[in-house]
Amino acid sequence: MCHGESNNMPEQQGTSRPVSLTVTEQLLSTAKELGFELCGITNDLPPPYFDAFERWLQAGMHGEMTHFVRNFEARKHPEALLPGVRSILMLGVSYATVLNSECRPGQPHPIRQLSGIVEYARGVDYHHWIRTRLEKLTEKHQELFPKSPTGARRSRVTVDTAPILEKQYAAAAGLGTVGKNTLLIHPPQDGQHCGSKFFIASFLSTEQLEPTPPPEPFEPCGECRRCLDACPTGALCEPFVLDSRRCLSYWTLIHRGELPKDISAKRGNRFLGCDTCQSVCPHNRLLPVVPPGSLDPTSLNSDELRQYLAGSPLEKWAQHIQEPQT
Repeated sequence: MCHGESNNMPEQQGTSRPVSLTVTEQLLSTAKELGFELCGITNDLPPPYFDAFERWLQAGMHGEMTHFVRNFEARKHPEALLPGVRSILMLGVSYATVLNSECRPGQPHPIRQLSGIVEYARGVDYHHWIRTRLEKLTEKHQELFPKSPTGARRSRVTVDTAPILEKQYAAAAGLGTVGKNTLLIHPPQDGQHCGSKFFIASFLSTEQLEPTPPPEPFEPCGECRRCLDACPTGALCEPFVLDSRRCLSYWTLIHRGELPKDISAKRGNRFLGCDTCQSVCPHNRLLPVVPPGSLDPTSLNSDELRQYLAGSPLEKWAQHIQEPQT
């Protein structure tokens, strides 16, 4: 689903020509054709709810993820990523769409054979899948908005790694609402439903694109607290707040070294990552699941494990993987 636009023609700031809705619609249409199921535009800069992010950092809940502190100022406004940015096109694609892509004709990714792997990583590297399509979207943007006489950059794309609060911008662009598990949840709408199982990407533009109209109000959680009650380590310390220092995904994917004994005791058969707060969410109940395999990763030596993880989102972690503690 790509959200539509109003019938008012915005004036492009800083230039003598307007940006027609037709041009904005072309960009959205191209995004959809490239495989992005969700797309919306926001001009709400800087990001909303930045104060909540700042409080989270001040409480130390980022753990050892020092890049959040190091890039704090840059996260305040996307101007740090793209000077002159006026609009952000936020994009979403479901886990199933990306993970069911074949790494070779007729062959699913070998990581699908392993047990204990977080669902979003059970297939091809979503960074690569998304970036190749963002390159094509950039080409369309360049076609619609030729370079300025000074040669200034007019767009920039991000997938996970840039200092930008993607969830906040995605919510502002109408892709969903943040739930108590701190994940963005997309409601059933226009025959499209992704729950919280979708990847997010950002397309920054110096053009004043027409923003997506606000969606119908959507409260995903109500009185439900299944994610908080099911979290094995109590990382969801309160609704809408995740303490990374208690999160199994943090400890198994980000942390380098041995796990604390209290965390290890709760690990169970989770080798890399944890899906509990997503698997218990009612919004994901009817979504397709990319099933885990049955091969125990701990039975493999490091070289064998690297072969299974090659080309997956977890490839770069192979050399740091720790054996589960008993």
